[in-house]
Amino acid sequence: MRTRKQILRYLSRERSPWELIKLVDSDLNEFVETLKILMDDGLVESRGGILYLTPMGIEERESLNLKDYDTRCPGCDGRGIVEDPFGVLDEYKKITSQRPKPTADYDQGYIKEEDVMRRIAFIYERGDLENADILVVGDDDLISLGMALTGLPRKIVVLEIDDRLIDFINQNAREYGFPVEVRKFDVRNDIDLDLRGKFDVFITDPVETIEGITLFLSRAVSGLKGKGSAGYFGLTHLEASLKKWYEIEKRLLSMNFVLTDMLRDFNVYPLRGNLELAAEDYIIYRRIEELTGNRSIDADFYRSTLIRVEAIDDVKPLVRGYVELKDEVYVDEESLVTAMATRRKG
Repeated sequence: MRTRKQILRYLSRERSPWELIKLVDSDLNEFVETLKILMDDGLVESRGGILYLTPMGIEERESLNLKDYDTRCPGCDGRGIVEDPFGVLDEYKKITSQRPKPTADYDQGYIKEEDVMRRIAFIYERGDLENADILVVGDDDLISLGMALTGLPRKIVVLEIDDRLIDFINQNAREYGFPVEVRKFDVRNDIDLDLRGKFDVFITDPVETIEGITLFLSRAVSGLKGKGSAGYFGLTHLEASLKKWYEIEKRLLSMNFVLTDMLRDFNVYPLRGNLELAAEDYIIYRRIEELTGNRSIDADFYRSTLIRVEAIDDVKPLVRGYVELKDEVYVDEESLVTAMATRRKG
């Protein structure tokens, strides 16, 4: 019912389905199913790929007293964190302008540079940046270079599988004299022995299947010192239903972590030069086109919640040793914006 009310609320004016996705609080499967019901019932219609309320839809909207208010802070784009407290955003953009393009081979995608700086600002605010040893598991966002630009961390180690990113980060670390080390890493394996139990903080943006996120978090957690150590990762509500959130939270608790912060839709993945590279491979693209006739993604709809966890005792990774990767690590029935899902499912 909540998704239905939100769709009716935000169609106070015509919107593309992609604009609507970023406003509605549901996973993608629920969004598409609810939109289909509203269209089948004659409350919403699509003209030229743009969604409108019909007279019946307007009547229901008014009967429910649904109002479309702008609740987001314009000064911080609704994040609550300023984008460049360290004064390094321009230099960071200069570095990232030469980044390798993301590839679906590794399910890559990066967030906006401004959001990387906001994430770093939040890590700083929580006391996890200054003089800290930080482990980054996968660095599509190049957050290691952004953190190093602040001059605050003691050491940053990046574990990355993509040779292009390894070379790029290493090259910039050398040129700037950053305390950044990059190692080739395959998540199928444990992290190196000399890295276990050595870090104050981990940062990762794992795949969002239950098995996948358990694997990535276990590898990252194994690098932490223990009680008082912290971790940061992103999780969407688009490819992770509340049932999945529940299971992830249970697994975090079993690893001796408590959730201290969740900043909803904090990270925005820009379409241009990023998600658009595989847009037509997304299952959600096909479903939206079939339902509405819309064939053009026109909004940065993909966002994730920034989550902070903290260890309250010795950390307990749930996965140890070598793991053979199977499809369920990367793909499940909620993987609608994972290009690899289309490749694996055919």
